[in-house]
Amino acid sequence: MKRGFWYIGALLILLCLGACSTKKNTKASRFYHAFTTRYNIYFNGKEAFNEALKSQLDGHKDNYADMIYMYPISALPKEKSETGGPFDRTIEKSNKAIKLHSIQAKPAKKPGWRNDPKQRAFQEREEYNPFLKNSWLIMGQAQFYNADFLQASATFSYISRHYATDEEVVAEARLWQARCYSEMGWYYESEDILDKLNKNGIPASCQEQYAAVYADYLIKNQRFEEAIPYLRTAIKDERNRKQRTRMKYLLGQIYADQRMDELAYKTFGEVARSNPPYELEFAARIRQTEVFPGANYQKVVKMLERMARSQKNKDYLDQVYYALGNVYLSQKDTANAIKHYQMGIDKSTLNGMDKAICQIKLGDIYFTTRDYVKAQPCFNGALAGIQKEYKDYERVSKLSAVLDELVVHVEAVHLQDSLQALAKMPEAERLAIIDKKIEQVKKEEEEAKALAEKEAYLAEQAAKGTGIDRPGTELNPTMLPTTSGGATFYFYNPQTVAQGKTQFQRKWGRRPLEDNWRRRKKELSTFNMDTDEELAEGEAPLGPDGEPLPTDSIAGDTPPVADDPHTREYYLQQLPFTEEDVAASNVIIIDGLYNMAMIYKDKLEDIPLAVEAFENLERRFPDNEHRLESYYQVYLMASRSGDAALAAAYKTKLMEAFPESDYAVALADPNYEYNIRMMDVVQDSIYEATYERYLAGDTSAVRKSYRYVSEKYPLATLMPKFMFLEALTYVQSGDAESFKLALKALIDKYPSADVTELAGEMLKGVLRGRAMVQGGVRGMTWNLRFGLGEDGSLSAADSARVFSSERNMPYQMLLVYPTGSVDSNQLLFVAAAYNFANFMVKELDLEPIQAGSMSMLAIKGFVNLDEAVQYYKMIYGKDGYAGALSEAVVVLPISDDNYETLMHGKTLDEYIAFFDEHFGEELPELAARWDARMEAAEEEAKAGEAAETERTEEEPSAAEDEREIPAREETGAEERPFVLPDSLFLRPESLDTIAVPEVDTIGVQPVVLPGREEIPGVQAPVEDEGMTLEEVMEIRAREAAEEEARREEARKAFEEKQKADEELRERKAKEREELRERQEEEERALLKAKREREKQLEKERKAKLKQAEADRKAKLKAREELRKEKERAYKQKLKEKEKERKEKERAYKKKLKEREKARKEALKAKEKEARERAKNR
Repeated sequence: MKRGFWYIGALLILLCLGACSTKKNTKASRFYHAFTTRYNIYFNGKEAFNEALKSQLDGHKDNYADMIYMYPISALPKEKSETGGPFDRTIEKSNKAIKLHSIQAKPAKKPGWRNDPKQRAFQEREEYNPFLKNSWLIMGQAQFYNADFLQASATFSYISRHYATDEEVVAEARLWQARCYSEMGWYYESEDILDKLNKNGIPASCQEQYAAVYADYLIKNQRFEEAIPYLRTAIKDERNRKQRTRMKYLLGQIYADQRMDELAYKTFGEVARSNPPYELEFAARIRQTEVFPGANYQKVVKMLERMARSQKNKDYLDQVYYALGNVYLSQKDTANAIKHYQMGIDKSTLNGMDKAICQIKLGDIYFTTRDYVKAQPCFNGALAGIQKEYKDYERVSKLSAVLDELVVHVEAVHLQDSLQALAKMPEAERLAIIDKKIEQVKKEEEEAKALAEKEAYLAEQAAKGTGIDRPGTELNPTMLPTTSGGATFYFYNPQTVAQGKTQFQRKWGRRPLEDNWRRRKKELSTFNMDTDEELAEGEAPLGPDGEPLPTDSIAGDTPPVADDPHTREYYLQQLPFTEEDVAASNVIIIDGLYNMAMIYKDKLEDIPLAVEAFENLERRFPDNEHRLESYYQVYLMASRSGDAALAAAYKTKLMEAFPESDYAVALADPNYEYNIRMMDVVQDSIYEATYERYLAGDTSAVRKSYRYVSEKYPLATLMPKFMFLEALTYVQSGDAESFKLALKALIDKYPSADVTELAGEMLKGVLRGRAMVQGGVRGMTWNLRFGLGEDGSLSAADSARVFSSERNMPYQMLLVYPTGSVDSNQLLFVAAAYNFANFMVKELDLEPIQAGSMSMLAIKGFVNLDEAVQYYKMIYGKDGYAGALSEAVVVLPISDDNYETLMHGKTLDEYIAFFDEHFGEELPELAARWDARMEAAEEEAKAGEAAETERTEEEPSAAEDEREIPAREETGAEERPFVLPDSLFLRPESLDTIAVPEVDTIGVQPVVLPGREEIPGVQAPVEDEGMTLEEVMEIRAREAAEEEARREEARKAFEEKQKADEELRERKAKEREELRERQEEEERALLKAKREREKQLEKERKAKLKQAEADRKAKLKAREELRKEKERAYKQKLKEKEKERKEKERAYKKKLKEREKARKEALKAKEKEARERAKNR
């Protein structure tokens, strides 16, 4: 019996072990793996998912002032540096479940399975674990809530293919994929998925999810009216109470956006009554006041005032008063609106977005009423509370910048007027006002000191744990006690730092880290103006009587009287008592009024205020320096506004006061208005044509165009550029004096134009004595700064570039010269011929470069500085070509990196100085040659002659002494002349006989000429004793003739060799040129074919795009029609359901009535029966 039990147990164990394998596909294995997946791995992953989702929902904080997102996930940033997040544990568990419990082995096939659709579908599955689909889906959802939308969409796409036979799984996966696309902004793809699902039919289990996904898609596309029915359905089906409340608040916002105030009011009321977090309840109450449907606005006001009195709302007072301001503003009660907006700003405790919104609204009111001085602090303060993502950030930022600029001038004018008025007062009144100011300063200091002591005490109590953190108090201790009884530095304690930041932002908002951060405007301060001139050393300030004020004689730490705001002298020294001080003050007022007028006109477009400011300027200062511009600006504004009388008056003033000005010349033209309208249209085309003529060297056409524009359109905005081109024509014609005068005229007339800076640099070069050559100014050309922008400026990146002193990097040799001063083709040929003859192995590439007015020939292929320096020395050596070049050519070695730096904002002067500093010891002649060239332009001709003379002397001459033959040693390293021995030219001792001394045979080394051919050396003749003088002379004459013949023969052979070498070089150069031309022709053919191909592809692409656009429009139209049809059907269905519900309700009520009637009748019958019984008794 026991043995039987053992057999049964062993059998059960074997069955369990067999079920554990995923390689077998049986009912037992499917059940086992599904059960294990569900109640082990999936359960843990689901728990982690729910916790992370709850944490994400609880941690999200909505901005209820704007329309909230339907789901908190939409508020997360869309771009992440790396994947992953709080849902990673769920992903890990899902991967584990799939890895351990996926069954993909095919099950056993039953007989006739092909004829059974269910069996055939079962065999076509890819996954046989019936519960594993949940692991796949929760993994995709975890990726979605990690904000890894692209990864999640890929997972859901795989699920829809992997479970293609399961309609519910496919529909759910596709809906999640549509959500991923919506979050990434791929709305077309999202809509495509949703339409296909709707067209193919949505399983009943996914109807609720479809409504939520489609509502989210429509809201993201701003299609609010269409989203309402789907959002209502989604709210009804949402199971999470907090999320359901959020969605209902969003529905109220959509109702409000669509002007459905009654529905919005009702919906916000439902939100407030659903016991949400207090912040959401408060926002719903505030939104209710905004959409109150009744006409009695006082009811809303009382409601908001009750909210303002509630202690629960002390941190939300800015929102309450903002809503009150909106109510009053809707009733056109601007005074009360301003009052409550200001209260919202003053009562704000968090200094966040809500305070900023109050400031923007208040600033808009002041701006609309043209009270720009009051509007400025509103917009300026709002910038500290809003982020760049805020919808109105750009407008607020621009207005703040403009008003900041305006208020500086307004306050400057006001300050100088006040100072002048104070200076003109009787002394008693003036001193009384100053004394009052001093008392005010002392009072403010005492209040600040008391507040500081209070804050220090509160901070100390808070640090000890006995204080109360009251709103508005600030903790700013330097040293805080620790638990151990010691002290630690404030910034070492992260809790106190965080607390301090919170307190700072609560009071001041988010402020940029800068000096004078508490000042709204840092340019001006009351009674402390920066002056252009300071008192000389030892000079005392003057008093009202013109006498020096007494100075404080107290030494020590006491500040000087002139710097102490508690003394009268501090204020008296700033008052304009003298005529010079008043004149300086008037200059500030004049500039301030003029700048105010220009800001009113150009940046605020407030014509009446601009005219008023110009007229005020003329009335107060009739002879101000801005008269011409003021007259013309008032004339323009009056003409545009249709005030013909004012325009005529200022036109007359301008013509009489400034008859020779450009404005007067323009206004004198009867076609002035037509010319002004045409100026902007034609000036660009005229300038382009003029510039083309300048490039072509047509100086007369350029000057003619300049005269035409200056006469026809003297106020053209491009007039400075026309003047600049006209000045450059004098360079082309070689007229240095006219060039200088034209540059001076340009700089004087247009000091702030974009070309003025460049013109100034040119003028400096000419005035320093730089010679001008036809086609350019020499000094200006060599000091040209490469890589400047169109406005003559450098980018920050280019300004930061510096040259590198690295030696071991690729180098090149630059041959730089002014364009047109050298035949570029000839220079290219000379360099190529030299390189070919001397570098048979090493390849050196030649590349012509154009850099503005400078041309360059780059010789590339040097691996480091040493090779470049060696090449430089070779080309300047005896056999080099640099000496034969024009003095207009500068040769310099430069690394590839330094070349890029040179081309991005540097000059040749700067590079030469850098090279001389770092490599001057190796190549001192580079800087010397550069300095010699720059000393004076007239030395160029002399240097050219000297170079020509030097080259002439280097060539071999046929008139050399007969005793000298150019020769080299066999090594060929050094040339030296070979001189025949003097013993060959001895004179006779007597006339009869000559005693010839013994002479050994003189062996002369073979002569090696440049042609590399060896010529036999000359052997000394052997003379016999006893020869007569005539015989000796005859022998010597014969030998001399033979020697001369040999020399002539050697010279001819050398010349023929040179000629052959030259022909060889020319032939090879020609072959290279032909090869280059063939390569260029092939490249042109390839480029042409490529362009034609690209054109064809572009044409095809446009056709495809056009067709796709047409298909898309047709699809959208069909989709829209289908959507409308579905919407109509949906609405009809809702109506039918509502009708059916009402009928059921009526039937139910009728049934209730009948029951009630029957009950009453039965009751009456019982009562009647009882009465009869009683009566019978």
